[in-house]
Amino acid sequence: MPANWQFVAFPLVLPWRREFWSLPLFFPDLQVGVLWQWPPGVPYQGRPLPPDAAAGGKELRHYAPGELKQWQAYEEYTSSREELEDIVRALRGEPAEPQVPGGPWQDKDAWSLAWQLEVMEADQEVHLSRVDQEQEMLAQVLTPETWEEPGGLGGTPEEMEVLDPETARLRYLLWRREMGALLVPGSVPLLLGRTSQTIFTSLRREAGGGAAPRVRFRLPGCRTEDEYQAAQQAAPTGGWQGEFHQRLGACLLAAEPREDLESSARELKRWIAAELPRLWPGFPSWTWDLEIWAGEPEIKEGGETLLVWGGLGKAVVPG
Repeated sequence: MPANWQFVAFPLVLPWRREFWSLPLFFPDLQVGVLWQWPPGVPYQGRPLPPDAAAGGKELRHYAPGELKQWQAYEEYTSSREELEDIVRALRGEPAEPQVPGGPWQDKDAWSLAWQLEVMEADQEVHLSRVDQEQEMLAQVLTPETWEEPGGLGGTPEEMEVLDPETARLRYLLWRREMGALLVPGSVPLLLGRTSQTIFTSLRREAGGGAAPRVRFRLPGCRTEDEYQAAQQAAPTGGWQGEFHQRLGACLLAAEPREDLESSARELKRWIAAELPRLWPGFPSWTWDLEIWAGEPEIKEGGETLLVWGGLGKAVVPG
């Protein structure tokens, strides 16, 4: 894989999931923001939570569910203040100040609100992750024995989580601002949050984009530190990790013009099925899905080529 490929985690505040013990095996140089409740044994260096997030969302509590539109609230707040300032300038005979592009990041209040939203979303994601684990354990307990009829144990239909499109754009822009130094040509967002797929889907849909071509790979993984250490010791420098990076890089190059993504994906899938199991320590007890979403260069916000951790939580739709 070219040396300039760089993977950057999304979202900015990244809550811990036990499944993420697999990440350092496949992405040892992953760039991360704030690691939320991560164990010390994972070899990533996160940044501290800034003072702007210290309020922990207290300033946002008055919003009713489904009406948490910080972007709109900020615009209403600034517009009322700017109208008064425009009147004062007009009375003085001064020209109106030009609008500053690039989002409402000149004001400390908006900066603080955006960080508080990230903390609230991280707390919510940790809670829902625990719910997912409890449901997984319950499903194992209620699994019928081989001699039992599976009739009466059918679950209820999956519920869908609703995401506010305004919140999606706010979270994306905060991530772009904080991780901007890392988002250079050759960088690829790796979506690791429960609602992160829907954030980018919403941005593309609002910009007039459609369903981008995508491919999915099933990879072996680990969910404990002991399993991670065993796999890490069995993967010396230049071993299967280098081969994986090279083949993944070919897929990412093919995803940019959307010309040969399927062909490159077939080669990577063949290698995963035929070669990787022989290089893995023992039989993997668990697998996970990695997706590549082709980029949409004509879309300014959210049109990047993406790597996506598939299957985190329930289905999510824009609200």
